[in-house]
Amino acid sequence: MRSCLLALALLCALVPPAAALEPPQPLPPAEAVALLAAEAPDELVGEADQLVLFERESVIVEDSGLGHRYRHRFVKALEPAGALALAALRFDYDPASNVLDLRLVRVHRADSSWVDIDPALARDVPQPTDLINWGARMKVLGLPPLAVGDGVETLTYSKGFLIAYLAADEPEQPRQLEVLKPVPAGEAMSLLDSTVASVSRGGSSDERYIPPMRGHFYDVQLFQSDLPQRERRYTVSLPATKPLQYSVYNGEVMSSLRFAGDRHDYAFWKENVPALVHEPRMPDASDVVPKVVMATTEDWEAKSRWFAETNEWTFAHTPEIAAKVRDITRGLDTDEEKVAALLHWVAQNIRYFGLTMGKGEGYTLHPGEMTFRDRAGVCKDIAGMLVTMLRAAGYEAYGAMTMAGARVEDIPADQFNHCVVALKKPDGSFQMLDPTWAPWNNPTWSRWEGEQDYVIGDFDGQDLMQIPAFSPEDNLLSVKSTAQLGADGALDGTLEFTGRGVSDGRLRGVVADRAARDLRPYLENWLGALTPRAELVDFSFSDHRDFTRDTTLRLRYRLPGWAEDLGDSLALRSPALALLAGNGALWRLAGLPKAKERVHPYFIWAGQRVELSESLELPRGNTWAAPPAIDEKETQASFRCDWKPERGRLDLTAALQVDRRLIQPEDWPGLRAVADAIEARAAAGLTAGRSASRKGGAR
Repeated sequence: MRSCLLALALLCALVPPAAALEPPQPLPPAEAVALLAAEAPDELVGEADQLVLFERESVIVEDSGLGHRYRHRFVKALEPAGALALAALRFDYDPASNVLDLRLVRVHRADSSWVDIDPALARDVPQPTDLINWGARMKVLGLPPLAVGDGVETLTYSKGFLIAYLAADEPEQPRQLEVLKPVPAGEAMSLLDSTVASVSRGGSSDERYIPPMRGHFYDVQLFQSDLPQRERRYTVSLPATKPLQYSVYNGEVMSSLRFAGDRHDYAFWKENVPALVHEPRMPDASDVVPKVVMATTEDWEAKSRWFAETNEWTFAHTPEIAAKVRDITRGLDTDEEKVAALLHWVAQNIRYFGLTMGKGEGYTLHPGEMTFRDRAGVCKDIAGMLVTMLRAAGYEAYGAMTMAGARVEDIPADQFNHCVVALKKPDGSFQMLDPTWAPWNNPTWSRWEGEQDYVIGDFDGQDLMQIPAFSPEDNLLSVKSTAQLGADGALDGTLEFTGRGVSDGRLRGVVADRAARDLRPYLENWLGALTPRAELVDFSFSDHRDFTRDTTLRLRYRLPGWAEDLGDSLALRSPALALLAGNGALWRLAGLPKAKERVHPYFIWAGQRVELSESLELPRGNTWAAPPAIDEKETQASFRCDWKPERGRLDLTAALQVDRRLIQPEDWPGLRAVADAIEARAAAGLTAGRSASRKGGAR
């Protein structure tokens, strides 16, 4: 009997998973020929050099949440450049959480012939890396020369997951976790070792590929890309016990649901989709292209509880961490001061660099002990370090998931690219902290991150929430300018910039982001935009390492030949306005694209207000002719400028403002009008009348 059971177990082990039972088949040659020969409408193709004849993706999900994914793609070369690009194939994957099998590469010629390329010829090499080094790999394959009209058909199989934050497995003996009861010192690292060992050991060879939220499936599918598509189709089959909730955003996508025995089969498709139009400073593609967001997770509260339960053990603090916390907060009286000090210590001392810890990297949160030792990590590790230190200081803090630069839709799927910190206050509310964006920034939450969606990992379960919008005044830049025009036409002056929020961070970055030897040349480039003859006489900064105050930058300069001799008058420009109008480091709308209309919104991350006061003094005997005041106000931006002449001095008061981080296409003409008004006024000359005895004095 025992031997029969063993034989049966071995037989079951050899049966392929459900996802592998009905893989897509290569195109019949006649169908491939017909697809290549079919004419595509001009309004679909546009100026594209390739056309996606179809992209069909099918996913079969097991009860564990493990997905088996097939991707069948057929692309036609329309231009020589497209043929050249299509002959180099690249397929990315991460061996820590997914596998990729290249099953078919077939070149279909325009003359109806075809040739198969052996997938085994693909080279499996590391992906190029920058700040994150986790072992991601890619398979690359070069094809024989292609011609216009040829097509390439590919078929791949993969399993696993691509987007995750935490460990896929819990320790073999799950512990009852309690908030703010830290794991004993040293136990966190042993827990990490056991978790990694569990992942690598697993109950089966597929254990490591099961998504972190075990038993659930989630996905986000975009239905528009950089290439035009004749057909884009996505199907997913799930056990009937795991109903899928989904929603369509940013346009129309066809859908269907079919009952197939004990499974539910969902399909989503779109036909004749033109290529995505790219524009400067457009939002993330997921905010503008048609997409489907889907998840079996019941609600955000469930995701919140899972995040807390999976994360809790990583926040253990050691005696060394506790000692550092006491050192950082020594002498500080208020909770606000202590929290800010801990945040800025983490921001300034844990550098952003993704170090691999071996198996499990990319979806396991590094314990605070490890990050404190390595002094490095990515956003999840930096956030975890702050949570650990806040808890060591006696505060109640949690990790949180967020999406920097794009929306999180209301379906509880994994739509996150960033990890932050939630500090629970005595009244039960939360203060959000982000140490990853805090380096060389005053605020404990970056003013770049307004209107950002987030979910806190809390044992009580939290819903999707959003950071409030920041006002333009939260990112105020104050500019004070004084200058004197000499009889030789040179302008000697001082510019003082004081920043708040985003403006403060930009000024700090001038010092923090470059070597001391490069600082003067950088500032000379600022002035060089006014005139090639500009001279930087001197400059000074407030202490950019002091986060208890806003940053101030002072420039002393000389602009030879700044005044133009018009015979009986002089013409010169406002140096402060001229500098602001063309300097994107100081003013958010500097260098605004010239297009009169836009397809997509204009995304600048943060609104801003600039308040400028300037005093220009003339040589004795000259008088100003004040230009008319300007008051240009549109839906999302404004520009006000007023001059007051007084004897030989002209006082300028101006305010430049953009209200929101996201400007809708219908508001673009107004935004462009404000930018045009600023640029025109900055370029226009201010006129000063001259006494007869001084005519011809300026050059």
